[in-house]
Amino acid sequence: MNNIDSDPDWACRPASANPSAVPSVTPAKPSVLRARLAKILAASGARAAEEDGLPSHFSFGVDRIDAALRGNAGIDGLPRAALHELHAAEKGDWTSAAAMALLWAQRCQISGRAERPVLWISESGEARRLGRLYPPGLAELGVDPSGIIHVDAPDSIAVLRAAADGARSSAMGAVIIELAGKRPKGLDLTATRRLSLSSQKSGVLSLFLRSGSDAENPLPTAAFSRWQVAAAPSSPLDANAPGHPAFDINLLRHRSGLYGLSARLEWNRDDKIFREQQSEQSTPYPGAVPALPAIRADHQGARAA
Repeated sequence: MNNIDSDPDWACRPASANPSAVPSVTPAKPSVLRARLAKILAASGARAAEEDGLPSHFSFGVDRIDAALRGNAGIDGLPRAALHELHAAEKGDWTSAAAMALLWAQRCQISGRAERPVLWISESGEARRLGRLYPPGLAELGVDPSGIIHVDAPDSIAVLRAAADGARSSAMGAVIIELAGKRPKGLDLTATRRLSLSSQKSGVLSLFLRSGSDAENPLPTAAFSRWQVAAAPSSPLDANAPGHPAFDINLLRHRSGLYGLSARLEWNRDDKIFREQQSEQSTPYPGAVPALPAIRADHQGARAA
């Protein structure tokens, strides 16, 4: 778009000179175990936590959700230097899934990458069909349109290539990869593994934004987590004013084995934080409506870069 349209440093212990020697029954010191783990992670391309001085994870700001996502790392929230997937629950939920991807990038920027742009990559045909980013809608979400670089790629292969380049660059705050359809060409375990490793090395958050995917039989990927996003009714504010954008989220897959986590979240654009919608709040407006229009197809000023 034109700007309109986990692990500290540890010391290592040298290996035994006699490879056939029986290891000591004395438990290894924690620092030694951490050093070995750090070497394994480095060999696999994984990024050490806080290696670049930034937090290793970003949070929703909702204690229940962030604590549930703690997983094996023992840190609340989701890892920043990783690949995650966001799937629109239905065709009409694509706008909400797109908004959620941007808000995740926003939460990640709050943790230390506020000056770095978000790279949004889409297939040109799908961008014309679904619509491009709409600056006034972004502003309503509290997202600065000037901080987004939109790339129109001719096909899904080009999208994945551009995404790989973007994920390798630590100059990016986040990379959002928009792909539609059940089986986009080139999207496989190898391609997503490459993206995942690039994110781990650069510290860049990578997000797959998927629409029209098969929820019952999704493509296998190397994503750390997979989520389903749907529009939800918002609760009115005082004086019956329109409420905050609301989303139903459902965790479909998590590398730690967690699944089935679900919540209805509202986005507060002023505080730039999610809040869980409480059942005792005022009766929401009937019918699920998309989040504030982050995407619009018919706006004459929405142009690709």
